[in-house]
Amino acid sequence: MKKILVLLLVVVAAFGLSACQEKEFKVDGEFLAYSLEVSSNKPQVTFVTVTVEKGKIVGYNIDVRQGTRTQNTETQAYSWAWNAKTKKELGDDYGMAKVEGQLEWYEQAALIEAYLLENGVDSLDSTPIGEAFAVDGMAGVTIKNAYTEVAKAAVENAKAGLFTSIYCSGTDFYFATMNVDAKGKVSNLLIDTRQATKDATAGTFVWKDQTKQELGAAYGMKGTGAKNTYANGAWTASTTEKTTLEWNEQIQLILDYVAANGWDGSVDPLADRSGAINGTMVDSLAGVTIKTSGYFHLLDDIFEYAGK
Repeated sequence: MKKILVLLLVVVAAFGLSACQEKEFKVDGEFLAYSLEVSSNKPQVTFVTVTVEKGKIVGYNIDVRQGTRTQNTETQAYSWAWNAKTKKELGDDYGMAKVEGQLEWYEQAALIEAYLLENGVDSLDSTPIGEAFAVDGMAGVTIKNAYTEVAKAAVENAKAGLFTSIYCSGTDFYFATMNVDAKGKVSNLLIDTRQATKDATAGTFVWKDQTKQELGAAYGMKGTGAKNTYANGAWTASTTEKTTLEWNEQIQLILDYVAANGWDGSVDPLADRSGAINGTMVDSLAGVTIKTSGYFHLLDDIFEYAGK
């Protein structure tokens, strides 16, 4: 009888312990983290995506988008633009492999991704950031350990159910974030943009300390820019009326629409502004006169990452 009682207690204790243990990754999807940088006075963003399926990490994806700085031969003025392709998208055209047997950037990234999947992000703590990867299984990897901290951030985002999407346009950096809980409920959706201060004479490029959301009314769109009105298939800037909504107020109209209707990708810019479904303007987005294609791109990606 005592043996049976002890066995029952062991079973109950084991069941209780299992029931109390929290699942590390409560939400499946693709979780991204990034590091926004300036490299040789050019924009650069390093990003890592962690894919979670059935509560487990099944893949890492490391990539970098760089920018170019161009000097006009006549005026000597500098201008900047994001590269159309990332390092991984460039493939062999990135041009890192200079000699026979040397691995190209995307090949080296693939080895790091495989290592992280096998060993976890904390396994590289012994390799200082900024030095070359120096662990077994990384033969041929000569790129520096610039990705560990971003990969760790992506894993933390996965644990928190925090989704992120990014988009690069002109010299601006767009990003969106939102939380999704274990029941699939979306909350805290945010859209924002970080701009840069550029000195065309000196050729210097510096990211601004505050984003457009952080600037709020200080961004200065309301009451200064010309009011845009849509008619006969085109937007026309008024010569007398000024914009009545600040940038963050216009973005809030988009966020309110998503909160009320969800996002299925059916809303498209109307002649590059506002939002329309099948060519008809959405009434609640009529006040959105800023260009919207970049923001809708963010929404398309972030909801896809969340499997929605």
